[in-house]
Amino acid sequence: MTPAAIRQQRGVAIITALLIVALATTISASIATNLQLQVRRTANLLSSDQALLYVKPAEKLARNVLEDDIKNNNFDHLGEGWAQEIPPIDMDGVTITGKLSDLQACFNLNSLTQATPAANDTNNNGATSSNNNVNIDRFKSLLSTQGISASATDAVLDWIDPDVNTTIPDGAEDGYYMNLETPYRAANQPFQSVSTLRLVRGFEDANKFNAIRPYLCAFGKAANINVNTAPAEVLLSLAADMSQTDVEAILQTRETTPFEKLEDFLKFNDLSKKIKNKTGLSVDSEYFLLTTQLQAGSITKTVYSIINRTATGKTSVISRSQSVL
Repeated sequence: MTPAAIRQQRGVAIITALLIVALATTISASIATNLQLQVRRTANLLSSDQALLYVKPAEKLARNVLEDDIKNNNFDHLGEGWAQEIPPIDMDGVTITGKLSDLQACFNLNSLTQATPAANDTNNNGATSSNNNVNIDRFKSLLSTQGISASATDAVLDWIDPDVNTTIPDGAEDGYYMNLETPYRAANQPFQSVSTLRLVRGFEDANKFNAIRPYLCAFGKAANINVNTAPAEVLLSLAADMSQTDVEAILQTRETTPFEKLEDFLKFNDLSKKIKNKTGLSVDSEYFLLTTQLQAGSITKTVYSIINRTATGKTSVISRSQSVL
């Protein structure tokens, strides 16, 4: 073999060796990267699971607060202890913050088709009214306060009701939704989340949805609106001729002197002359939302728990989710 051939073979061998080293280095780097990702993913899962372990103690604390509260009085307002945000608590490396809010301060979309508690039965333990016209009127009024056409109510009713009959004139059932560019069907069942309203005809526009979103909620059971906790926009929707002056007077008064009975509210500034139908109104609440935020390492979890409190003060968690209602 000539010296040139030998040198050529040596060159090939060196190149081959370099290729093998480069390939091995690439494989090693890939393995190391994947290992780091697996370690980080496992650590995140452990942190997430650890954080979620503290949700139930947070719920227990909230339930205790609500049970103690009802021992003091039979009405609920924003000056009570349950309405105050819980300061951050650090437990075993997990930072916990929580806040209770009144689910009966907003308009429950599912009240549009469900029976509403009778006015003298604020905890929904007795007779109910099958006439939901008052809730429909209030929803239309609420839409109007945000510059949304009241006729959009027709499509919301069609989305919830179990039938496939389109409400005239502006309702929408499968015939409408299946002809969209991205077709889908009407739910024909109660809302599980307010965000679903974005799918309903008339609310596809983000600006319209965002305008009405703060005053709506969606949970399984129809419940009264608590006039001690409802925001100005919801109060304004209680009757067609409610004025901004009426609402401002209510807000100012209840801040220092909450209404202890519904009759007290209706007597205030002769509101009974404007609110002729007191169905669906109350001064106390039985449904509350606990928002628990947990920080464990680089993981942040937010859990939403619906707590029911009966007239006797017994509490229970009826749902728990990581999705906003």
